[in-house]
Amino acid sequence: MTWEFSSTVSYSKKEIAVNIDDLLNLLQNYQPENEYQALMEAAPFQEPEQHKNLISEASEIVLDCMEILLEQDKYIILAINYEQVSYEVLGQRLGVSATHAWRLKQIAYKHLEEVLTIDGRISRMFKYER
Repeated sequence: MTWEFSSTVSYSKKEIAVNIDDLLNLLQNYQPENEYQALMEAAPFQEPEQHKNLISEASEIVLDCMEILLEQDKYIILAINYEQVSYEVLGQRLGVSATHAWRLKQIAYKHLEEVLTIDGRISRMFKYER
């Protein structure tokens, strides 16, 4: 079986001339209107470029705000998120129980949330209003 492409499309007994190159140019230059549309149109397990940029920008803002936190809060957040240590290991490092390590993590996240709220860049980025 051989496929042939023509540059015309039949429509109600009239021929409409279609330039394939123009259609390809439209598809190549296509940009989604917003990040939600970009996510919906992305292939499974692939993040659209626009979304990757938002993530990296948000990460920079979070890291900036973490500089304001107490050293213990920074240590806990980095240990949990980047080293992915368990509460038991974190508790051993801090000299407390695993349950207390979990409580300290909750407090550290609360402090980070407060700093991010005061900073406001994340809220403006995602147009979040409380």
